[in-house]
Parts: sequence; structure tokens; C-alpha cells
Amino acid sequence: MSGQPSKFRVAICGGGIGGLTLAFALSKSSDICVDVYEAASQFTDVGAGIGLLWRTRQVLKNLGLEEDIIRLLTFTPSDDRVPCIHYRKGDQPDGYPIGAAFSRGGLMGVHRAEFHAALLNRLPSRCRTFTSRRLEGYTQQPDDQFQLKFQDGSTATCDILIGADGIKSVVRKRMLQEAAAEVEAQSWDNQAAELRSLIDPRFSGVLTYRALIPAERLSKISPQHSVFSSPVHYLGKNKHIIAYQISRGRFINFVAFEVHPDEEGTHFGGAWVTDADPTYVSNLFCGWDKEVGDLVQCLHDLKMTRWVVNVLATLPFFAFGKVAVLGDAAHAMTPFQGAGAMQAMEDAWILAELLSHPLATRDTATQVLGIYSRIRQPIATEVVRSSRVNGQHLGFRRIGPDASLSQLQEIVKGIQENIDQVGETDAAPDMQRAMELLQAELTA
Repeated sequence: MSGQPSKFRVAICGGGIGGLTLAFALSKSSDICVDVYEAASQFTDVGAGIGLLWRTRQVLKNLGLEEDIIRLLTFTPSDDRVPCIHYRKGDQPDGYPIGAAFSRGGLMGVHRAEFHAALLNRLPSRCRTFTSRRLEGYTQQPDDQFQLKFQDGSTATCDILIGADGIKSVVRKRMLQEAAAEVEAQSWDNQAAELRSLIDPRFSGVLTYRALIPAERLSKISPQHSVFSSPVHYLGKNKHIIAYQISRGRFINFVAFEVHPDEEGTHFGGAWVTDADPTYVSNLFCGWDKEVGDLVQCLHDLKMTRWVVNVLATLPFFAFGKVAVLGDAAHAMTPFQGAGAMQAMEDAWILAELLSHPLATRDTATQVLGIYSRIRQPIATEVVRSSRVNGQHLGFRRIGPDASLSQLQEIVKGIQENIDQVGETDAAPDMQRAMELLQAELTA
């Protein structure tokens, strides 16, 4: 309508959980055009299970997605504080429990692909989606629009570009290069070099081995296995395993961790995701707790993948100009808080609410994205830090080989403190602060 502030076209590069959550949230605003560009030939999400805590459940409730999650669970979550993960000392034949972490509603274990499909199904037809569109680069045109160039030779335009394109993000690379060039033009060479050093991921020292175990198979071997009643984490020196039910109890999400602390911060040579040999994992955990043995026995003919866990150094900002990044493109982290997907959804919620606000226009987009960055960067950075600390706890990095039960219980206490911070707090005050900043800075 004439006289009304114009809205904009948002391009989201990356159709994973973070990108689709943002697309869904933005599509509620009829005056925002949303295009999602996925590099793969079809929309799908890699990985097996994800665990969600109370804080993310509140975000999903605000987005109108809570019921989509609940339909995928083995239970109906409440707000009661209940055990979410049980911990066992697992690196000996007679393993034993060392404690449990608690959270409101417990740990909501979800099959990643099922949740991804639910998000995709919720996108309205007015939200355009494209596959086989791997971004090669972008340039800003004289009219202030971006021209996107894809590897297949196709092009597109947008007013705002969001990189949800994962740890190898092309958007992040280009964004940091542009920021570096700007400070370099002011003769701040050291700052420019530092920004460029943040582009490439580094190896965390962690390898994970993932498989989905049919629950029926485990039940035949061990019908009373602990994993049927609660998620369980089996701990040992630089090795550990977490297992929990997903797909309404049809599968057990099995993840084994192999940690090489001396390799943290290096560049990993070779493919990041490969097929893995279940026999190798079996040998890795030979002589462990019987419950671990039962899980490993179920792996013998299943598809197993090895994932190299790479991470990003702390980015000083998540937005530059009219370009922003979210999820792993902004803060790829170790999996020891189970918070990667949770943080991506929180990024998407805050960003979508800001962009959907009437004060957000083409002219104010840079300020709006700057507010998103200022709200989300410190929060996500703290989650990255606490996840790394949790990894040290889980791999017995902070205790000796003859640790007492009380020392092991201190590990659980430390993990609980991090869970309380990441999963038990409410993101609503962060949203309120974002809206207050928007009002204050765009109406001044």
C-alpha cells in the first residue's frame, strides 16, 4: 500500500533445521518474501537424534511448533523437574551409576530427520524452496540488493541474506572477508588478519560414531536395559557413549565418542563424515560395562558413520551489513551440551521476530541484524564454552584414574550447572531485550 514502509526479500542459504525454522517463522509475515536455497538435491537433514530441553521447548511453543515435537516423542513432557540423563562409570565390567542430571520435562529425544520433515511440511506455499543450489558467492548491487551466484550457474537476488549453510558456510566466509577488507582499508591490518583467521573450522579432537539401533533388537538381548527408561551416558577416560530412545521408542540413538585432546585446534586431514566399522567401535569399548556390551552387540550389521567434530573459533559478530549467519555457520560447537540444534532454533526465533517487526525495513535492515547479533552472540558463545567444559567432564579430563565416587559425582554436578544454564533458563527475556533495543534505536 502506498505510504507504507516496504518490506523485503530474505534469502536463506541452507535448508537444515535452523534454516527451515527461520523460514517458517518469517513466512508468518505476509509482507516478507522468503526463499530457501538448499545445496543438496533434496531437503533432508543429516544425523540421527537430537535432544531438546525445556528452554528450546518454550521457543518452539512461541513459534507454534511445540505440538510437532510432542508428536515425535515417547512421552508427553511436563514442566516437572525430572531426570533427563543418567550417568554411569562405564569403563569397567562392573560399571555403576554415579548420578543423574535433571531438567524440566526431561530430555526430549527426537529423530532429526523426522523433525526436519515436520518443519518442511509446515512451510506455506508462498515460501519458495529450491534444491541443488549450492552458493558460490554473492555481490551487492548498486540498488543495494544482493546477487547470489550458485555453483550450477543460476543466480538470484535478495535484500537480506542469511547463512544457515553449516560449518563450511560460504556466507560466513564472504561476510568475514568483507569485514576484514573494511578494517584493512582503515589500516587495521592485525584486526583484518584476525577476522580472516576465523573463517575456517578447526578439529575439536573429537570423533563420534553414530548408529540407530532397532529397539526390538536390544530388547531381545537385554529387555531391562536402562536406556528403555531414560537416556544414559556411559563415561570413561577420553571415551564415552550416550544412548536414548527416539522415533516414539522404535530406535535407540547410539553415539560413541573417541577423544584425542592433543589434536584439538588442528586441521583434520580427510573426509569429515565416513562409514565406520562397528567392529572398531566394539574393540574401542571392549571390557566396558555389560550395558555397553549389550548396546555394542546390536551394532554388528547396522549402518554406522564416523563424524569428525569440527568447531569454529568465537566470531565477534553474527551479522555484517545486511548479511547474517545462524546455527553452525555462526557457532559450530562440540556436541556435549546437545545444544547445536537448540541454539540454531533460538537464533531463528530471535532473528525472525526482529525482521517481522514493523520497524524492520530495507533501510533499517543493517541495524536490525546488528541487534540480532548483539543479543545472540554472547549467549551462543557461552553455550560453546560450556559444551567444551562438559566434554572435559565426560571424558574424565579433570580427574585421575583412581577417582572416588564423590569426585565422579562432582562431574555430574558440573554438568548439571551447565544444563541449568543452557536448558532451564527462559529465552523470553532475551527476546524482550531485543525488542526494547529495536524500539529504542529505530525510533530515536
